[in-house]
Amino acid sequence: MEKNVDIKWYQTIDSTNTQAAREMSQAAEGTVWIADFQTAGRGQRGNKWESKLAENLTFSILFKPIFLSPAQQFAISQVAAIGVCRYLRNKGLPAQIKWPNDIYIGNKKICGMLIEHSISGDKLSASIIGIGLNLNQREFMSDAPNPTSLLLETEAPASAGAASAGVPDGTYDRREELSSLLGYIFTAYEELEEGFAKELNGEYLDCLYRFNQWHQFMEIDANAPADMPVEKMSAGRTITARITGVDPYGCVILEHQDGTVQTYPFKGIRYVL
Repeated sequence: MEKNVDIKWYQTIDSTNTQAAREMSQAAEGTVWIADFQTAGRGQRGNKWESKLAENLTFSILFKPIFLSPAQQFAISQVAAIGVCRYLRNKGLPAQIKWPNDIYIGNKKICGMLIEHSISGDKLSASIIGIGLNLNQREFMSDAPNPTSLLLETEAPASAGAASAGVPDGTYDRREELSSLLGYIFTAYEELEEGFAKELNGEYLDCLYRFNQWHQFMEIDANAPADMPVEKMSAGRTITARITGVDPYGCVILEHQDGTVQTYPFKGIRYVL
């Protein structure tokens, strides 16, 4: 992958994932689209991603992982999640991956992702990784139950020289943090390309939130509309189980209390927090 990263920074845009999709056929691998504010930022299951103007990192990365087959696409999700975890852990935070790729500090969500793939024949021709990392936001107005930010978790001052660059005291420099975070993600991607998929999978499991711990989960009706409340999606079915692994296709493997082992696809299970 090219080392000279093309970063396209917008004040306002509908969605960085959407813009990446518009340009991906002409854009180089590793291109980044970032916005101070997204008017139509998207999360999983059609949810809107809340982010205050110019306070967080909301961006998309384009990879062209033609060395992967479509069946291996979950490796891209692992790379992105591992990269964010490495970035946060380097800051002293106990970041974990809430399957499949949300990033948590304790029981609070600090980062979400929306990953979209394009397939050409037997190759994974393009992957757009949309990332929303809460950086400097202190107050959240949506009904999301458990948001947090890097600033809230560390209450760290701005990095050296930030004030002279026009960054408010007590906040993180978004450009510096983007550069640092991209370094971790690109390094993980290069490890995947160089054949370290097994090692990355092991690191992913080591970072996995509630791995091998007994907790409650809700089984989700596969036909439930995206805008239906989670409680109704589950039809009241709550189970106690533990995560024992994730299969090569990204499905989570749960062991029930009676010893039954069951595999669930994305959107097939929800954590009870």
